[in-house]
Amino acid sequence: MDRKHPKISVITVVRNGEQHIEETIQSIVNQTYDNFEYIIIDGKSTDNTLNIIRRYESQITYWISESDKGIYDAMNKGVRASTGDWLLFINADDFLFEPNVLEKAAPLLAATKSLVAYGNVRRLYSQGPDQILGAEWSTLKHYCINIRMNISHQGTFHSKSLFATRLFDTTFKIAGDYDLLLSYLKEHDAAYLPFTIAKMRTEGVSATASNTLLLREIRRAQINNGVYKSIPSFAWFKSAARITLYGKIIKLIGIDRKEKIKGILNKIKG
Repeated sequence: MDRKHPKISVITVVRNGEQHIEETIQSIVNQTYDNFEYIIIDGKSTDNTLNIIRRYESQITYWISESDKGIYDAMNKGVRASTGDWLLFINADDFLFEPNVLEKAAPLLAATKSLVAYGNVRRLYSQGPDQILGAEWSTLKHYCINIRMNISHQGTFHSKSLFATRLFDTTFKIAGDYDLLLSYLKEHDAAYLPFTIAKMRTEGVSATASNTLLLREIRRAQINNGVYKSIPSFAWFKSAARITLYGKIIKLIGIDRKEKIKGILNKIKG
């Protein structure tokens, strides 16, 4: 690895993502950093996604369209195809925050000894204000390890070394990234990049997934990695209750309206 100029692999997995994929691609191919590659793994889309990808083919390092066994199988294909020192997964409904994101991240990635580095992510809602997610690792560490993942996947750089002995567990539907990161973070610290890496929309896989499935997979990831193998922490139970309650609210009024109401209540408290 070039210690001062690490190569970054940006990987997008997509299936039938014609609504947002062009914005995603543009946010990546227009990056000012000169040592990165762009990989797209398409799950045999049947809409206009492939035509959009072909439009930018000359700016894409590698892409393929074939059936897969789910999102983590597709992400593993991206890992295998990558040649970078650091991997960043930007899904087809997300995009990099600004054209110099990779340029800003590169020197910090070169300097860190951690195999995981993350920054802020701006969460977008069709109603109500955007929300910035991200904080110093010392603030997030306990929650991430003992309760559930609280660093955004779209804002997390993974050292290629993380995948030397394992890939994403494809038996997970939505928490495979948590399972992988927890295998490292349970004993090591992550590095915080104090700026916004990406924007993410609220209608992604994890945002619309079953709460029961989410909680089950969070616990399975923790058990796999030796975190509270028998009984979860009290804080975990509190979080599980909150997730369940929020899920019921979202089902009734929608995620955007929930966040709008939450913002109004926060203003009243303030």
